[in-house]
Amino acid sequence: MIVRKALPEEYASVNALFSIAFEAAPSAGPAQENDTDVRHWCAFSDEGELMSSLSLTPFTIRFDGCACPMAGVGAVATLPPFRRKGGVAACFAEALPELYRDGVVFSYLYPFSTAFYRRFGYESCVTKLNCTLELAQLKRPAGDGYFRLATKEAPLADDIRKVDRAWEDMWNMEVLRDDGDYEWITKLDPLTSKEYLYVCYDASGEPLGYTEFHTQVESDGRNLICSRLRFTGREGFRAVLGVFGSHAADYRFAKFSLPSDDALPYLMGEWSLGAASFSLLPAGMVRIVNATEALRRAVCRGEGELSLRLRDAQIAENNGVFTVRFAGGHTVSVEKTDREPDAVLDIASFSALLAGVCELPGAARWMDGVEIIRPEAPLDSLLYRKPMMISEYF
Repeated sequence: MIVRKALPEEYASVNALFSIAFEAAPSAGPAQENDTDVRHWCAFSDEGELMSSLSLTPFTIRFDGCACPMAGVGAVATLPPFRRKGGVAACFAEALPELYRDGVVFSYLYPFSTAFYRRFGYESCVTKLNCTLELAQLKRPAGDGYFRLATKEAPLADDIRKVDRAWEDMWNMEVLRDDGDYEWITKLDPLTSKEYLYVCYDASGEPLGYTEFHTQVESDGRNLICSRLRFTGREGFRAVLGVFGSHAADYRFAKFSLPSDDALPYLMGEWSLGAASFSLLPAGMVRIVNATEALRRAVCRGEGELSLRLRDAQIAENNGVFTVRFAGGHTVSVEKTDREPDAVLDIASFSALLAGVCELPGAARWMDGVEIIRPEAPLDSLLYRKPMMISEYF
């Protein structure tokens, strides 16, 4: 087997593989001439036939208040005759160490199988709260706020960006949008697309939030199906609910996703007797590529010192005992030592815990790959639950 990155003249083959594996048009494939930053790792047979591929797209995410480089894994595919022959595993074996050398801190993906990707150090991360809310229970917020429809003639782009900046600061793992990510705003055409994007403002004209949705007839009625929903805080969320409530005369439910923050449902007013229902949706898996850099950027609670033994089968530099000293809410130093560890974690569990999936006692009780050696050590100063969300797909 030969493993290497695809050459530009091989992009058509990469897209053909994608098309066959996912029953999609070749034009929808991951290898595009203008995406020069995207890496397409490929496994070829000894005879030179393309077997498997995966694509790595660079993103910047928010982690504990820092902007961190992240590699989004997508288009993982193998042609049917070559499945279960190790092609994808061979691509990861080459790609992950290169990401480390290039300074990438995190990687993220949306799995077809969580068990499969745990083999490469990924672990379940963000969960979203899917909400179905009865519009008759929603009322326009009190005050003099208002909302406006965004169109290509009046895209309200600056206001949408302002909401995004506040939103992105709230959540670990959220992708930070740059100026090139806003082309979609210039194409807003609700008359043709029947997709409606409303931006909410307070009385002074400050943007509070926005939502985009289309209408759909379903088994439970004529409903609003939301594709985008962001807000700057409590009043912004209530303002968005007011937009939904203004459609109560014509539609039954609004359906949307939120970060699975425990407190958010309290802002929905009435949710008894069928007025609202919720379900949790897993939204991808995270992997730390560079443990030292992730620890250096982590926000810690209190002050102290702890030592973690990490195990990583793909990236040699992530193996060993990492001693972390912290004070004033931040890491003071991270170094490899020969100390006895306070805990032993595999890279998958460590990635999820440092990202913020849960508090440490729950992880120690239920999560594989976590062994607490010294329960009295201040492990929960570093490994604790944090607000998380990711909106981009790749």
